[in-house]
Amino acid sequence: MKKWLKVLLTILGTFTIICVVAIRSLTYSASETALESATVAELQEDTLIFHPQNTNGKNIIFYQGGFVESEAYAPLASALANEGFTVYLIDTPLNLAVLATNRGLDIIKENDLTHVIFIGHSLGGVIAARNAATLSEDTEIAGLILLASYPDESINLADAQFPVLSITASNDKVLNWEAFASAKALLPPHTSFVEILGGNHSGFGDYGFQSGDGEATLTNEDQRAQVISAIQSVWPE
Repeated sequence: MKKWLKVLLTILGTFTIICVVAIRSLTYSASETALESATVAELQEDTLIFHPQNTNGKNIIFYQGGFVESEAYAPLASALANEGFTVYLIDTPLNLAVLATNRGLDIIKENDLTHVIFIGHSLGGVIAARNAATLSEDTEIAGLILLASYPDESINLADAQFPVLSITASNDKVLNWEAFASAKALLPPHTSFVEILGGNHSGFGDYGFQSGDGEATLTNEDQRAQVISAIQSVWPE
């Protein structure tokens, strides 16, 4: 091998390692409580499956927020399973849903799922919306839940017939509120908008305080309970 090629490969390898280390240093780890909640799930490749004791027949595909460990959403996934939903919590590469944009669609095919609801937090909500748009003409889609998120400009769901629930928190300082307001035009008129008073961006998961966020005036447990209540109002048993 030529010397210049060896040098180039060495530089590229070093750069890749630096990038991976940098990304991992930005990652928010799941709390011990969240990790404990994850132990009840079935592991299927890169996905944690939370099975309900009494199913309501609906399946949830869950995309994590950017740079947040998927297990941070295990308490919410577990709580949803207690309400009858089967929850597929995806663990994306480097904790970035944009690196696994079709994983939810693959899970549907692999498990022959119907009555699917996509849910995503922050960046994960963008990918959830893309997945929902892909299946919008099919019978598999049962809805979309956006947690402190909104679809990007490439996704127009204004004519979607399935239920859409958008949940935000009043003390969220991470969400781009101006972009959120503009993106409402990309959602169907029947979209349900719910704001959790006193909640913040970090409170949709269980991974500690996210840099730049506002202070919450309620606990993660309280915020999670309000998320569950909002979901139940749109998809009752």
